[in-house]
Order: sequence, then structure tokens, then C-alpha cells
Amino acid sequence: MNNRIILEGVGIVSVIGSLIFVGLEISQNTAAVRGATQQEISYQVSEMYKIGAENDKIASIMSRSYQGMTKEELSDTDYLQFWLFSMMGYRRVENIYLQYKNGFLNQEALDRIGMSFYRTPLQRQIWEERKYDFDPEFATFFEALRDIN
Repeated sequence: MNNRIILEGVGIVSVIGSLIFVGLEISQNTAAVRGATQQEISYQVSEMYKIGAENDKIASIMSRSYQGMTKEELSDTDYLQFWLFSMMGYRRVENIYLQYKNGFLNQEALDRIGMSFYRTPLQRQIWEERKYDFDPEFATFFEALRDIN
């Protein structure tokens, strides 16, 4: 009987130890996934910055958009090129939103989006034309985030 009690006690301690170990492993894995997610988002924004730095046309349109330029002031080709660049940005924000919604990123990630870019008249025109390409829940979330003063 004593041996049985001792074996059961050792078994319980082993199970508890295993659960603690698994919990620590899950915690470390979650931290690694969060870190990788943040790194990927940083890479995405760096790619957008790189395009703006290397492409005079995109840089010029971006600069003029901050001054209030609208779609009507661009040639069809320039608009299409800037539209494609902008869609990269919208997909990046959508990715941040999905990672936030799934618990891989916290609220701070939303503070680093660079919303001033999306508040320009040109970006508002692009968004109105293309917002239906996105999930309605994301579109509502994005507009609320964009319109916070």
C-alpha cells in the first residue's frame, strides 16, 4: 500500500512537472511567433519606404498627396502606379489588423501604422474605390482607426 501511494505521488508530481514544462514551451513559442510577426511587419513597411526612396515618381506623388493632391491631378499611368503602391500599404494594414485580431500583436502595433498617409485626399479616393476588396469588418475597423483625430 505504501509503495502504491509513493508511486501515485511521484506520478502526480511528474504530471504537474510535465504540464509546467508544456506551459513554458507554449509561452516561449508564442513569444517567438509574436517576434516573427513584428519582424515581418517591419519588413513590409521597409519595403514601402524603399520603393518611395528609389522611385522618384512615387516619392513625388506621395509628397504632393500630403499637400492635398487628388486623383484628377494625375495621369492614368501615374495614378495606377501610385494605386498599386497604396494597395501594398492597405494590405500591410490589413495584415496588422488580422495579427492583432488573432492575438499575435497588441494595440501598440496599431499606433505604428503611419495613418497620416491614409488620411490624405488621394488616399481617401483610393480607399473609397477599393474598400470593397477587403473584408467588411476590416474596412469598418480601418475607417474608424483612420478617422481618429
